[in-house]
Amino acid sequence: MASILRILIIAFLFYLAVWVIRGLVRPAKGRGETDDEAKELVSDSLTGVFFDKRKALTVLRDGEIHYFASAETRDAWLRQNSN
Repeated sequence: MASILRILIIAFLFYLAVWVIRGLVRPAKGRGETDDEAKELVSDSLTGVFFDKRKALTVLRDGEIHYFASAETRDAWLRQNSN
């Protein structure tokens, strides 16, 4: 009986060690992105808020690209900077 209990304890400790090692090796959620999927942040030209470049609205003005998080901030910036 004692040998069965000893085997069960060893098996449990082995399982626990594997579980801990897997947790250390596996990337945390949100950190498993590849370089291609990594978010490049840009700043909204009106508000200064940083956001994902892939979701940006853009305006090309005088050879410079301006990024906007929404159509509202883009339109407000265009009204302020109309030439």
